[in-house]
Amino acid sequence: MSEFQELIKNIDKCRDYVRDFFVYGFKSRSDFPGKSARTYDDERRRIVSWLEGYISEDLTQGGRSKNISLQIDQKLLETNPLFRVWQAASFTDRDLILHFYILKILEDKGEAYSAPQLSEILIDRYGINADWQIVRRKCNEYVDEGLLTSYKEGKSLKYRRGILYGELMEETESLTDMIKCFALDLPLGYVGHTILSMQDDDNTFFGVKHSFPTFTLEDEILLSLLEAIHDKRKVKLRIQSNRRMHEAFDVTGIPLQIFVSTRTGRRFVCLCNTDRRSSFDCMRLDQIKEVKLLEQADEQEEKKQRAYLEKDKEYIWGVSFRPLVRGKGRLQKLILTVSADEHTESFIVQRLIREGEGGSVEKIADNTFRYEKTVVDVIEMFPWIRTFTGRIVELKIYGSNGNTLSEENTVLEKMFYDDLERSFDIYGI
Repeated sequence: MSEFQELIKNIDKCRDYVRDFFVYGFKSRSDFPGKSARTYDDERRRIVSWLEGYISEDLTQGGRSKNISLQIDQKLLETNPLFRVWQAASFTDRDLILHFYILKILEDKGEAYSAPQLSEILIDRYGINADWQIVRRKCNEYVDEGLLTSYKEGKSLKYRRGILYGELMEETESLTDMIKCFALDLPLGYVGHTILSMQDDDNTFFGVKHSFPTFTLEDEILLSLLEAIHDKRKVKLRIQSNRRMHEAFDVTGIPLQIFVSTRTGRRFVCLCNTDRRSSFDCMRLDQIKEVKLLEQADEQEEKKQRAYLEKDKEYIWGVSFRPLVRGKGRLQKLILTVSADEHTESFIVQRLIREGEGGSVEKIADNTFRYEKTVVDVIEMFPWIRTFTGRIVELKIYGSNGNTLSEENTVLEKMFYDDLERSFDIYGI
């Protein structure tokens, strides 16, 4: 029987459990029918250990099982407890030994050695027999992390110590305050959290009113996508819906931009799908299981699609580009008429202006206002429009040129009013 380990080698499995526990619903053991009880218990114990101090365990009705959840309070807005998940990577005894001894050998800034030289010093000075190829692989990892730098000297590749974060902190007095200010945000985020933890310091100055801590679980996916966008490379994404865990499919395309919801914090990648050229696709990062970087995209094609994206963004409400064809296609014009007392409810009109994404607002009668907006997918606007329930006088959807209602638009109007009727029935209105 394998021994329980708090540290893990691959975060993917644990990331799904963290989402299931804290994001998609506070589940108990019975909610994981596809997993064994032992697997569930191991993952629960591991996560509770990582997030000690932030966990609440509640008994379900009947007291037969427990639900665990994050205990969110005001203090949590100063840090992100889920950063601890990224600090749980496992390592071998050899990894630990090489880490300290290699950095000790290269402690002096002026010292530089090749991998074979480092291997010899490890034997002569510390009695550690490490193959030079293993040492080179470890040094190259540290070059990627910024702990070491490398340069060519003849045919040899030599390594020397880089600038350590502690030295940077000493040289720049205000750097710690800057890290605390952005410790919940990119690009510092987890990096800033790690630096503060190593200094045994806390963010006691800055807080964030609206933070979305759970989305740090997708930071690894985000990093790969940003790398592809920067290098203009194609990607192959493995997509798996949270509702249909047994169904997965691949999408290939050119990533162009990352969209972030200011309301929920959810992140999307806008992809030019090379298999289906009818429109852009926006994929939720929390449904992307794997990002594989492919070859360079055609430079002219990438520029052309980016130009189409900038043009089409003018007509999107959220992240839906359908049924828009790049650079052209069908648009929908929404006309919403609301009632609001001009003297006591001016905030309603201000909401239409402030939250209406550039739509026009016009007074058409006493205490009656009309809002107009042309978009790609009017269904995305429905949740926002529902917030005016009780004040909606009329809702109409036309073609972008203002022509008579089409059959499709009539169906959309009926869908909106049917949803309202169902809500009224539920609440007995």
